Amino acid sequence: MSNLLVGAFIVFCSAALYAIFFGLNSFLFQSLIFSSGVSWIFLPAGLRLVLTLLFGGKGALGISITSILIGIFFYFSDPIIALGAGILGGLAPYIARLTVFKDLNVMTNLANLDGSKLLNCIFIYSLISPILHQAWFTLTIPNNYFWDNLGVMIIGDLIGSLIIVYLSKGLIFISKKYSKT
Repeated sequence: MSNLLVGAFIVFCSAALYAIFFGLNSFLFQSLIFSSGVSWIFLPAGLRLVLTLLFGGKGALGISITSILIGIFFYFSDPIIALGAGILGGLAPYIARLTVFKDLNVMTNLANLDGSKLLNCIFIYSLISPILHQAWFTLTIPNNYFWDNLGVMIIGDLIGSLIIVYLSKGLIFISKKYSKT
């Protein structure tokens, strides 16, 4: 299979998974929504991080495509706001990935990504994404409550990332354990 086809498949799968998790989060945590696009628990944040750690730019591209579409069809009447928010949806975890790979010396195959480095990555991402998103919303949406939304978004992204990343880590551990038998 050609690299282009594999890349397109990764982008498509990342986009589809992100859409599924976004819908799942909306269903499960409807009562925890603080404001439009801001929730006290945001599982898709964790998936964003996992997809970009595993697939780099291709994962980020899939996330951005889906985020733009979600923004256009469900959140914003202005497509420019949706476009910016969608791009940031994929860019923020990619920036966190680059930061962690560079500053914590994580190898691209993630072989040396231990618990401490993973936790640092989660914290870095849980700050970068909300800051970028809320800065964008403050620039483009009148009366955006920057500090209130930022605080809740940091908490929601942090909790969602911890849940998804450590659930993924647990599933990998279990699959390795049972694949040896």
